[in-house]
Amino acid sequence: MGAFFLIFLFTIIHFSLLSKSVIMVNPNKGFSMKMIHINSKESPLYTGDHLTRVEKLQRLAEQSKARAVYIESQILLQNNATQSMNPDDVRIRVVYDYTGLYVVKVGLGTFRDRQMSFMDYYLIVDTGSDQTWLQCEGATKTFRQDMPLYPWSLSTTYRPVPCNTHPICKGDKCNVDGQCTYSVRYASGSVTSGIVATEKFTLGSDTGGLENIELQIGCGFLQENFEGFCGRNHLRGKRDLIAGILGLGSGEWSFINQLGVAGQGKFSYCFEAINWKLEGSNTYLRFGADAKIGGAFQKVHITPIVVTPFLTSLYYLNLEDISVGNKRVGFPKGTFKVIDERKGGTIIDSGSAMSMLHKDHFDSVANLVKSHFNRLAVEYIGSDGIFDVCFRLRGRFDTSNYPSITLHFQEADYVIQDYKTNFVMLSAEIVCFGIVKGSTNGGPAFILGAYQQANKRILYNLNDRSLSFATEYCELDS
Repeated sequence: MGAFFLIFLFTIIHFSLLSKSVIMVNPNKGFSMKMIHINSKESPLYTGDHLTRVEKLQRLAEQSKARAVYIESQILLQNNATQSMNPDDVRIRVVYDYTGLYVVKVGLGTFRDRQMSFMDYYLIVDTGSDQTWLQCEGATKTFRQDMPLYPWSLSTTYRPVPCNTHPICKGDKCNVDGQCTYSVRYASGSVTSGIVATEKFTLGSDTGGLENIELQIGCGFLQENFEGFCGRNHLRGKRDLIAGILGLGSGEWSFINQLGVAGQGKFSYCFEAINWKLEGSNTYLRFGADAKIGGAFQKVHITPIVVTPFLTSLYYLNLEDISVGNKRVGFPKGTFKVIDERKGGTIIDSGSAMSMLHKDHFDSVANLVKSHFNRLAVEYIGSDGIFDVCFRLRGRFDTSNYPSITLHFQEADYVIQDYKTNFVMLSAEIVCFGIVKGSTNGGPAFILGAYQQANKRILYNLNDRSLSFATEYCELDS
């Protein structure tokens, strides 16, 4: 896509927030937000139809690698360990304009003399970070945005968070006007900074469940060096509509935790399997009472969300082993255990296109995949330059011959049965294992990406720190 993928190299310098927000909703109702896939024609980041299928697959694989670097650096940054990070570890070969796979449209503010009292803005969804921010009118520096910067001064519900009303909102986290400030700095030198404010969100209007919620956001008055991240759609003849980021991580000040009783501390989604043209499908992000799982004949599996010994916004799970078909790899106990803030552990991440395994673990799983196809006399052809384990199919190949992949989580087996989720078809003859090989430099040992989350209803419950999942035909959720 011709832009350097944004990687965190410095974490938040200052981000001061008030105590829990006032929620003006019926807690028994719940609500939903449409999640727009970046490869959907409805997406403001849609790149068009000019790429071939193989080129699209390459973008998905490279995005996954770039996202892994982003995640590794974020873990280090949140724990003030940046000084010992090797700059070579954060370099990527292919570049992207986004940090995630999905975009949401949110209504903000209260404006008089308008047909609709709020204004709509597109934010990138990031389950790996907590902060929600957008560009604001009056900013001294901005990235390109082909719609008005947020006119905060005209909104009757915009209220800057005052200093000294919260323990972390003191001293150098305040400006001369007594307002809380934030500053986020990124690897490329990109930075957003401004005022922390409470503002009204209008959510769920496209599902008939209009909700008015007061949440805290970063109102950005300075966005520097974002040319490689946002504001590049005009180079493809399209409008630049991205205004900022919606943080859906697990931290105290993430979007889900600010929702309070309205969100009931839980959210869910269900991704549709990607089609042959690799056009992404939209889905819904469901909160509170809308976040349900376990319909008729649906078996629900539950695994704990791991409490890590370090600060993180990511969702860690305890992976114990992996099976290909009915054969377990037999990883030694503790292989996927969180070692420290530098490496280890397993995370689930909706912002990663494809799942990624560290090199040594990948080779062990790949050997079982190769053995499976070898027994079927299918030719192994190695790497195609994008994926590491590929095969040539000759003649008709029964789809029932593809092996399932099972992730043996603590107390729950996550079975990926659909061959279109485990493998990618480069052509009518060439098929490749759909999990990407990672590095051994650090970061999580395994990242469960969106491609391998298809046709699963997944529910995050931050109250009891659990992740529930069940097999579901996700097209029905669109």
